[in-house]
Amino acid sequence: MAWGISPRKIAVIPLNEYSADHYLTLIYHAFNNLGWHIDYFNNDGIIAYTNISWASYAEEVSVHIVNNQAIIKSECVGYQALFTDYEKNEKNLELLYGEITYVEYHLKQNLQETTQELMDNIPDRQFISFDNPPLGYKEKLRSFLSAFTPTKGYTITPVLVLSNIAVYLISMVIMAAMAVVLSMQTAQHHDNLQNLNNWEDIYLSLGFGSRTQVLSGQVWRLVTNTFLHFSIMHIAGNMIALIYIGSLIECKLGKWNYLFIYLLTGVCASITSVIWRDQGISAGASGAIFGLFGVLLALLSTTFYEINARRALLISTTIFVAYNIIPIGRQIDHAAHFSGLISGYVFGWIAYWGIKYQKQNLVAAAALLITVVYTSTCIWLAPIYELKELQRLTDRTQKLSMALNNDFYKNYELTHDQRLVMFKNKALPEIDSLSKVGIRMDKLSLPKKQKQVATIKSKIILEECKLYTLIYKEFIDNDRVKYRNEINSATQKINTLRTEWGKIEESSD
Repeated sequence: MAWGISPRKIAVIPLNEYSADHYLTLIYHAFNNLGWHIDYFNNDGIIAYTNISWASYAEEVSVHIVNNQAIIKSECVGYQALFTDYEKNEKNLELLYGEITYVEYHLKQNLQETTQELMDNIPDRQFISFDNPPLGYKEKLRSFLSAFTPTKGYTITPVLVLSNIAVYLISMVIMAAMAVVLSMQTAQHHDNLQNLNNWEDIYLSLGFGSRTQVLSGQVWRLVTNTFLHFSIMHIAGNMIALIYIGSLIECKLGKWNYLFIYLLTGVCASITSVIWRDQGISAGASGAIFGLFGVLLALLSTTFYEINARRALLISTTIFVAYNIIPIGRQIDHAAHFSGLISGYVFGWIAYWGIKYQKQNLVAAAALLITVVYTSTCIWLAPIYELKELQRLTDRTQKLSMALNNDFYKNYELTHDQRLVMFKNKALPEIDSLSKVGIRMDKLSLPKKQKQVATIKSKIILEECKLYTLIYKEFIDNDRVKYRNEINSATQKINTLRTEWGKIEESSD
């Protein structure tokens, strides 16, 4: 059983008494007998794809002649669950060995003539070759370290992977140090809400994305948050996917176009996530990675790949994307994934036209223009929600309400004159402050649900202010009849509004 990002099985067979052409003739007929689809055949080797089935969306089987040896390889085309081939590649080689023996027996009498006829009909120009394999650099990922080693055709991907890992380690060290300080402060103050806000501030100080900050002008977060991750599992999953997709398409796009498309799809994904989320923070490279999968899907929609390689890659890529983009799970940033995939698909078509018409220098410029227009439009149209201000006003309301409740319904040990002084010097200013909070709360820019709740809270606050004012007048006039109907009416309105508030909260659960 083979393991790895690109599971494969390799065997090296000495040609012995066979010439390279004779052996390739045996291989050619064996592939045809097995029903495998040959994409490349020449004096240096042969490349074919197995049939697609429920158990396999095709493996690439190749025989490369080097130094009088046949390097036979069966490699999984697509992304494999648990990074294992489930013995598919070994079975392919066993089938091939058996078929070679069969062909060898039937062709041994006229192998020379069959070989000559086959070699005379080799096309002068072929779609692919061993120098330009359909799987790009993926087939060269032979060891663990090769995934992190920059080389020709695979330069930017390992740099991005190592950069993400370095940023993650540095951010974890910084957060660990801040966590120690934060835990000491929490132990002293016992304020869980403040603790939560402090953690959010820590994330923001590291460059994580946030709606308020981005829409307020900190657009650089659209880039920095693509290099930040929340956990070891978060970054591990993203980097494995990046290595896989990067090894497939970096050499096809060219390193600079590949880098620009990665960053720009990341920006498109980030701004979509920002305007989709009402609050909270966001981070991760998955939006940019889905952008690269979008590029691959775009290229697979064209004649960029040879038809058999295209079919195998399209099926495996579609399965991977569909499985990972299904909107299940509350912690998954689906907005970023969809936006990255769509922007990548658009940029992929631009890249294809650039390659086809030899205008690759315009690919990054076109993608940049689209990204700038899209990002600017999102920032221009999206409102800045005042959720933190809502929280501050809510906290202020609670403190003032508690103080007024104590002023009016407690302190009965005070004399009449003492209560009168307390009302004038303390309660009335508190009523005025609470009234201003209510008016301000109703004017906040908020998401729909929070806006409904804030409007009801505002009405409750103003009714409470009215109620306390009536109780104060009742105290001054020393008349428990004159204001009683108004007091009862205000109390009833408050209760009705609280019931309405509860229904809104229940409907959103």
